[in-house]
Amino acid sequence: MKKSELEKSFVFKGFREDLAAKYGKQKGSVIWAYAVKELQKLMKEEPNADKNSTSFVFPAVALYRAVEHYAPGDALEVTRGYGTKTGIRFKKIFRTVTALPGIPTLMWKNMDKIAAKMSSGYECENLVVTEHLCSLDVTACPLYDKAKELGTPEAAQMICCMDREYMNGFRGLDYTRTKSVAEGDECCDYRLRDSRKTR
Repeated sequence: MKKSELEKSFVFKGFREDLAAKYGKQKGSVIWAYAVKELQKLMKEEPNADKNSTSFVFPAVALYRAVEHYAPGDALEVTRGYGTKTGIRFKKIFRTVTALPGIPTLMWKNMDKIAAKMSSGYECENLVVTEHLCSLDVTACPLYDKAKELGTPEAAQMICCMDREYMNGFRGLDYTRTKSVAEGDECCDYRLRDSRKTR
């Protein structure tokens, strides 16, 4: 049997196991099947959607809708929980990759380019990049905007929860974010500091 887009997703395929653990195998499978159909519908309705939408927003929206359909009131907690769990998994991966000698130095040497790439497509204010610090306030997020356009803005919080965790996986970097547009704040306040330097 051909795998669905959700089953092929490195980011979201583990959600099925979480559903089975929380709701039992039978109900979990029903919720998962609903999400698969929701994702197919979203893809069909917007065949030319950008990669961020097809890889992140559409799956997050489909999963949120599926949980809410079969377990009303659970969707936000369940999806945020999965986002945090997945972010921790990614954090370990990034921790391993950036353990290679010279990676933190290379990262900070190119932080201006990294910051530009990170903020591409986002509306940002107060961008500051120095030798050992980087900060920016994201005032509009295309992932959240797309989820909101689809009528399921809360789904974007799953992606925010991933971000909050995996960004702490980069060696040589201390990361903090205390606000999130998707959670109702006026901005996402990204603060990155070279952890090799004393405060």
